[in-house]
Amino acid sequence: MPVKCSPDAFTLVPTTSSLHPRYDGPVHRDDLVRHETKIPAATHFLRGVPAAALPEGWTELIHPEGSVYYVNDQHSIISNTNPRLPGALSTFTAAISEIKAKIPPESNSQAIEIYLNISSYLKLPAKVCVEYYLVDYDNKTIFWIEEVDTRTAFAGANVVFGQFESMKHLRLALESEFWTHIEYYPCHQLSYDLRAEQELAEVLRRDSVDDMTAPGAVSPYGADECAQYLKLIEQPHGDTFDSTEADDHVARSSRRSWTARLWASICRIRHINRYGLPNPRLDRLQGLDSYLQQQTRQSLVLAFGEALCFGMSRKVFYKLTELWNGRIVYQRHWQPFLEDQRSEWRWTVLGGLYLLFMNTVQVIYGTSTTLLVFSFSATLASSLMAGLMIQTHSKDRLKTASDISSYVSMTENVHHGLRPLSIAYTLPKASLTWATFASVMNVGHQCYLSLQDDIKQLYLVSAVATLPILLVLFVFCAFGPATA
Repeated sequence: MPVKCSPDAFTLVPTTSSLHPRYDGPVHRDDLVRHETKIPAATHFLRGVPAAALPEGWTELIHPEGSVYYVNDQHSIISNTNPRLPGALSTFTAAISEIKAKIPPESNSQAIEIYLNISSYLKLPAKVCVEYYLVDYDNKTIFWIEEVDTRTAFAGANVVFGQFESMKHLRLALESEFWTHIEYYPCHQLSYDLRAEQELAEVLRRDSVDDMTAPGAVSPYGADECAQYLKLIEQPHGDTFDSTEADDHVARSSRRSWTARLWASICRIRHINRYGLPNPRLDRLQGLDSYLQQQTRQSLVLAFGEALCFGMSRKVFYKLTELWNGRIVYQRHWQPFLEDQRSEWRWTVLGGLYLLFMNTVQVIYGTSTTLLVFSFSATLASSLMAGLMIQTHSKDRLKTASDISSYVSMTENVHHGLRPLSIAYTLPKASLTWATFASVMNVGHQCYLSLQDDIKQLYLVSAVATLPILLVLFVFCAFGPATA
């Protein structure tokens, strides 16, 4: 949308790099652009496609992922907004004047970069919203020229920062935002921060050893992931004998972007674990006993639910509590657990199908009783619940750490934590167990009656019931989920 405003018809809105909807924007062609169908004769391109002329001082750069951003080296401006749009330059000029007038004089202006973006989704009456933050390359942080309340200053910031106990704690969060900025805008820096890359390699080596020697390692990456990243880092930079200066610049931009992404992830975990602060979280299982006690309040309803599940939910509850301790999602621990649950639910569905077949055999032989009706009903309920659990916990729905975190946060009970969720996880298997008991009791009752009337009928029913069970147990032991 074209921007139309006067220099005094705008307002500065604090934002952060991670709040930019980089991966949520629309994917479509600009309907205002005229589309051609004829290719001129002898059309060829030497090095890219010449773009429309930009205002003086501005450069258009392409991120390795394909997004476009704009740079003004004279004023150290980074923007997603196309400066060709009507009114954009005047708005930028007025915003820069206001921001530079409020930058602390002790700051090194040569190391400060200003991010500006004319927002298309924030609306204020008769004003254009210019989102902004400043980047301090010397201290690897971002900042603003005004006081910012993380609860109200900009939507979603409370999710990014939350409450902080000290300036050192806040810095951990702002450093993560700095690296996210580098990840999103990696193509205009004149030098490469080789020291940051070397430090990243040392962090990954230490985290790799930590993951292999400590079950409660707090690194966001496992040993295998660290080894893969180290292989990429240890590869030489793009100064090869047949490369051009442009090739080297593209390679370094890409390298700068993905190393910044790794640093941003590490800094986020450091912020959550209070790295360098008093009483930090040094182990993933630290504080587990306290978290368990918070969730074990007395409840007749939950006690009844756990009894219905034959106590099987307790094992799931302890595992969920261990994984969610500190409310941090480590995918290398969560994904195997979720895959085990999906496997268990699939086996529950298969077990339900077998029990339905056995109950049908009993009906054919005229042994329909109240117990058999209960078994039919519980079996169907078990299969339906297991199928629903498989669907709601599919790999596509719980693919990323944020997906898992959002899901567990929504299902966690305020007073009883993860106990209700553990019961829900166990209900399909518990229902199938109840159905099996009812079916076996019905078989036993019918066998007792048959023993009085016809011994051959007893042998037949016993064989029909026993042989398939033995076969299923054999198949389960051979191909079922591992118990270790």
